[in-house]
Amino acid sequence: MTFINLARGRFPFPSSEHSPQRRLTPMATTSKSLGGAMGGGCLLVCALFWSAITLSFDSFIAWASLRQIQALSYPIVTGTITSSEVESSTDSDGTTYRPLIKYTYVVDDTRYDGNRYRYGQMGTNDRSAERIVALFPVGTQVAVHHSPSNPAEAVLRVGLEGTDLYSMMFMLPFNLIMLAMWLAVLAGARSRQLRPVAGGTQMIDDGRFLRLRLSALRPLYMGAAVAGGLAFALTFLVGFGFGVNAPIPVMCVAWGVILGGGGIAALNCHRKLARGDSDLLIDEFRGTVTLPRTCGRREEVVVPWEKIIALDVERIETRNSDDEIQRDFVPTIVFTADDGSQRRDKLIEWKDEASAEGLVEWLRERLKVQPSSEAGDDGEEGAEDRA
Repeated sequence: MTFINLARGRFPFPSSEHSPQRRLTPMATTSKSLGGAMGGGCLLVCALFWSAITLSFDSFIAWASLRQIQALSYPIVTGTITSSEVESSTDSDGTTYRPLIKYTYVVDDTRYDGNRYRYGQMGTNDRSAERIVALFPVGTQVAVHHSPSNPAEAVLRVGLEGTDLYSMMFMLPFNLIMLAMWLAVLAGARSRQLRPVAGGTQMIDDGRFLRLRLSALRPLYMGAAVAGGLAFALTFLVGFGFGVNAPIPVMCVAWGVILGGGGIAALNCHRKLARGDSDLLIDEFRGTVTLPRTCGRREEVVVPWEKIIALDVERIETRNSDDEIQRDFVPTIVFTADDGSQRRDKLIEWKDEASAEGLVEWLRERLKVQPSSEAGDDGEEGAEDRA
């Protein structure tokens, strides 16, 4: 669900150019601030816990990759393999294997012993350790790369390998989830202090219409979500097919699919938004609102202001497969259709109640529509007054 929320862009901050902000009065926000603070506190704890674990792995991978690149410039001497075997370790998650290779080498007439195959070498549950050990039988003469400032620090393999790119691919979804969490935390904290106009909906004045971009999708977040999903799937495909130390060409193809898929998804999303298919159009000159072809509408619906009866937020509760309650908040317009019947149309479905209420509040003020609780039986009379 986090990837979906990320794609739908429920975390970005509103643009100051199109979405001015105003402060909420204490009386209007006291009851919701407590609940929002509690929810924000839980999310903050989750974000901190997730980040601590994710950044620990990120730091290790970054350190190992950097040292492997630095080792490309190390001086090289000839060494001799003295021991070459597979070391195993068993725990509740199964058995892992890593190559344990020992060698000797001489630098400036001083003999050193080394046992590092590469920086960041980790155990795996495949047979890559056996393949590595087979390349270094005892007695073999090998090239040893040693640190110029500390000759006792040496390594047999330098530069990036498939395992480095695989580790980065493995961590990509976790990093995207971490980023989404922090964006949500920051957006929640900001919204409790400054409430964005129209629920943070992007506004575009093209000279003829004032466009409210109701699409929940954002190109950047859609691209990130697709890239994260592809990385998650390819982690298993590449791991089972080639192992965690897959050949460099395989990992280059995998990363090409990830970046290319994310880029294409972002571009397609941008094109759909640019067409304005999801834009609610406000024509102040003609006094009309045009509902987009979304929420089940097969064609645009033009509603004169005088026919608008109410604007409300519908609250919909459903239960998922785990019997957990899920809530959707749906800004809804009620108006008189051409045949005289009363019609209710959804504008958009959001998970965030504050955004839904902010949009409805802004539309009421802009279109001079009374809240339902105030309109009551005078809804028709209010519509005539706006005419």
